[in-house]
Amino acid sequence: MQEGYDDDDGNFQDDQDQNEEDYDQFNQVDQMESNQFDNSQKDKYQQDKNYGNYQPDQQKQIEDKISEDLEEKMKMLDEYSKDKSEEQILNIRMHQLALAKILVFTHGKGQFKLVKAHTNIGEAYLNYKCYEQAIDHLTLALKKNAKLYNEEQESKSYNSIILTLLGKCYLEINSYEESLDLLKKAYETQCQIYGDETEHSIQTLTLMSNCHTNLKDYDASEECITKVFAITEAKYGYKSEQSAISYIEKAKIFACQENWKDAIQCQTSAIDMLVEINYHKTEYVAELYQQLSTYYEKIKSTDEQIACLQKVKQIYIELYTAQDKKVIKIKRQIAIIQLRQERHQEALGELYETEDLEVKVYGEGSVQVAKTQKILGTILLLVQEFRDALSYFQKSLKTFEENGMKKAVAEVKQRIKSVKEMKEKGKGQLNLKDRQNIMQDY
Repeated sequence: MQEGYDDDDGNFQDDQDQNEEDYDQFNQVDQMESNQFDNSQKDKYQQDKNYGNYQPDQQKQIEDKISEDLEEKMKMLDEYSKDKSEEQILNIRMHQLALAKILVFTHGKGQFKLVKAHTNIGEAYLNYKCYEQAIDHLTLALKKNAKLYNEEQESKSYNSIILTLLGKCYLEINSYEESLDLLKKAYETQCQIYGDETEHSIQTLTLMSNCHTNLKDYDASEECITKVFAITEAKYGYKSEQSAISYIEKAKIFACQENWKDAIQCQTSAIDMLVEINYHKTEYVAELYQQLSTYYEKIKSTDEQIACLQKVKQIYIELYTAQDKKVIKIKRQIAIIQLRQERHQEALGELYETEDLEVKVYGEGSVQVAKTQKILGTILLLVQEFRDALSYFQKSLKTFEENGMKKAVAEVKQRIKSVKEMKEKGKGQLNLKDRQNIMQDY
């Protein structure tokens, strides 16, 4: 069998002749009821027999060969799906479902193939955030699987997988009670088959914890995560990705209760673990630092908040270079925090660099540059550098007018008016009211 490749749209293709015709056939099969498909194929084979197209032995050999090829293609698609995008995986799962229907309804293979195919496509829809379609396929898989308990050894354990995925679907659409009911059933099955608190229950317990958190049952939520942490520590060790994720979940629980001190402690422990084990998903670590910065913001620990964002910035520079949009966004965020804390010179330094980067990335007359120029003008006004402040406000005003941004135009015109009034008065101590008026946008 020849190897597959991506087309321009990211869909699976293979090099066999008449591939598009085959794929159209699979799509048609996917729309047919099982009995319709089964009957149509039986009619075709009966016609072939009547006209003497096949000898019985030949027909059996042909059917077996087709069946083997389809089985092989199913395996090949599984291998091909690794490291693909969510959309590509969804296309692959659709293809596999069509193949599974052919194997079951035409070649008499076991119904468990359909259970797996519907589960896989359900999970693909879930990851693609198409929750209604995911629920439809997973519910169908659950119903089919329930009929196979006495026929298929794997059926009962697979039931917990389907229930967990269904529970996750309902969690995503905020149906927490329904989700929790499904997840509890999955957990009970896992305990019956594998024993209490094994690695098979990690995802289920974590999702149960999320449900309890959303239902504001924090004790139950923490109980679930405590079990997860015990499992991960025993199975993978204290300093592991799995243990770090447990700490992240605990941090979320504490954050929901506005217990920022414990949230910070758990989030910090998780980050330290991942850094120590040289966790390969560095962008995820950046996201954790970003979340940690919001926890510090809640307790007004500005230095720690900025330190976290500096870590984010450094990771993004290493991943994408200093001129990436993600870096620019973080630099602006840091500058705004410094502005609020009246650390004007630090904010100016960050924003001058940001302006230079934005000019290179977006162009001199871009709205992004104009927004930064407006902030620069504001800081320069606060430090009473009136001429420079006026220059920056006028630059930003020109861009906002060209882009029809009426609200921004009005705000900048008011700033320009303030600059002129304050310039006439001369430099002096700004009163509280003046500062509040200048800072009202930040």
